[in-house]
Amino acid sequence: MPPVDSMSRRLRVSGVLVIIGLLVEALCLVWSKPIAFVVLVCIGGALIGLGVLFFLYSLLSAPPPRSSSGAAEDSR
Repeated sequence: MPPVDSMSRRLRVSGVLVIIGLLVEALCLVWSKPIAFVVLVCIGGALIGLGVLFFLYSLLSAPPPRSSSGAAEDSR
């Protein structure tokens, strides 16, 4: 199994947070109690929001790609 770099790990964590949030919201749709709306908005929405924010943070904090050695040097 190849080693997992930090960018891939962060993207997996953000995806898992979004999926868990969607599962919580799906369970709340079949739950017919008044507290279901609170759980839907507070917990489900928070998990999805955290997943999206962590995804954006992962993209912004990623190091810039390295240029290949000798290819496409500055041609002025």
